[in-house]
Amino acid sequence: MAEFDYIVVGGGVAGCVVANRLTEDPNVTVAVLEFGTSGNDKRHIVRTPLGMVTFMMPNLAFLGGPKMMYLYEAEPSRGLGNTKMVLPRGKALGGSSMVNGMIYIRGQKRDYDDWRDLGNVGWGYDDLLPYFKKSENFVLASEPDATRNFRLGGKPVKDQIDMAYHGVGGPVSVAPPRSPNPMCQTYFEACAAAGYKLNADFNGADQEGIGYHWLTQKGGERFGVESSYARPASSRPNLTIITQAKALKILFEGKRATGVSYARGEQTAQISARKEVVVATGAFVSPQLLMLSGVGDPREIKRQGIEVLHELPGVGRNLQDHIDTWTKQRSTTRQTYGISWPTMHVNAMHVLKWLTARRGMFSSNTAEAGGFVRSGADVDRPDLQLFFTSTMASAQAADSFWGHGWAMHACLLRPRSIGHVGLKSADPYDAPLIAPNFFDDPYDMEILVRGVKIMRQIAQERPFDPYRGEEVAPGPEVNSDDEIVAYIRQNCMTMFHPTSTCKMGTDPLAVVSPDSLLVHGLENLAIVDASVMPAVISGNTFAPTVAVAEKAADLIKARAKATSIRIAA
Repeated sequence: MAEFDYIVVGGGVAGCVVANRLTEDPNVTVAVLEFGTSGNDKRHIVRTPLGMVTFMMPNLAFLGGPKMMYLYEAEPSRGLGNTKMVLPRGKALGGSSMVNGMIYIRGQKRDYDDWRDLGNVGWGYDDLLPYFKKSENFVLASEPDATRNFRLGGKPVKDQIDMAYHGVGGPVSVAPPRSPNPMCQTYFEACAAAGYKLNADFNGADQEGIGYHWLTQKGGERFGVESSYARPASSRPNLTIITQAKALKILFEGKRATGVSYARGEQTAQISARKEVVVATGAFVSPQLLMLSGVGDPREIKRQGIEVLHELPGVGRNLQDHIDTWTKQRSTTRQTYGISWPTMHVNAMHVLKWLTARRGMFSSNTAEAGGFVRSGADVDRPDLQLFFTSTMASAQAADSFWGHGWAMHACLLRPRSIGHVGLKSADPYDAPLIAPNFFDDPYDMEILVRGVKIMRQIAQERPFDPYRGEEVAPGPEVNSDDEIVAYIRQNCMTMFHPTSTCKMGTDPLAVVSPDSLLVHGLENLAIVDASVMPAVISGNTFAPTVAVAEKAADLIKARAKATSIRIAA
């Protein structure tokens, strides 16, 4: 049986970060098990920012994007009229950073201070800020010539940034949009007219306001963790990355994790961990793997005929995710991205711009602008995230590329509806049972109704007057709150930010210790991914997951050092 110091199960965002940091010590050996491929066969799609649309749109499946996705199906939800929702996740080395919208958002200071106040000492904002900075290469500072003309509100963005909140020289390239669509400026002006302030840095002292999104791009290309963490470490002789390897179960001797059983094609094998097994398979699969290994709620485990190894009722509980809805407007300008006979030659020029300079439409994630606002005067901090997309294209409409227009999105930042993850069977190849329970709490719908009204208000402001066509969605027939509610139930989607199903803490439903991220009651088994977050943060989850993994790597290193000192003594 092959033996390593550490086995990292899952080569997604957190897994790549941990593997990179642990193998900085040449005396430490690490194996990474990743069920997806290396992604090299789809690199041309992955590195093109606009290529992300192929991952989300079934009508573009012929381009191969869905091969890099898990397309999980949620259980029917009462809040969605008992319909099901597709829950995509990345399926390649680099995980969802290979298919996401590349938006770099850390969340609000209070998110992390709330974690700390729940008993998770060491996980407040001031504790995590050094890890955000350590992981970051803020392009505005590292490449000032490339961003000199980048402006917001008529002022250079560089003059509106406090570098005390940013890092230079870290693995994650954080850059402004390469070629932002001109309609972003119209959006900013409309938001200002509606009473919302502009903000050049959502990751600085204050998240609130409207501005450009900072993106995980480098030179106009996607720069996920496969590029920033996995590839730089891949040549190290002490790192072994095994792709297309499905983890079947965690191996134990008593209550001590000793290795992992996995399958690759038709072959099964076992590998041994001298020090620790680190589970990093995400908020859906990490609890599934624990339950398949006999760790979790005994009722859930026994139901599938699995022997209970360790009772831990919180495994799979506390699922949280962001839910989003949108409005769509046709435009009288062809500056927005779309397909029409008069713009065929323009789109061809965009291809040329991409091939020669990594600029133009193909360098866009389409959601280059947005921000964070309060849904009403009764809210003390932003509870909605807004997105402005310079296209009407969506995963819901196969013909949505044709014509020109824009969409606005409103995302609920701190949902009160809580879901869970369970087992459908004892077969590791079966998807887990996922019940997000969207809109179980009526508060969530109330806030999104406010969000629709805010988006409509912005669209009616004077700066949009020269460009505004008909409202496509919700449409002029949707006006009352009840009509908006009915619209949202049929026109909403996950923002792909599942968290908290193996949360850290000290309460009865906590799964891992905040001191170590080791599973309560077990030895040598850690969990490092978004599932350990006590609650979903107010924004996209990529940057927080990287910071959690950076801190986790330090915790693991400190444990190993303490153990070696005890042995030496």
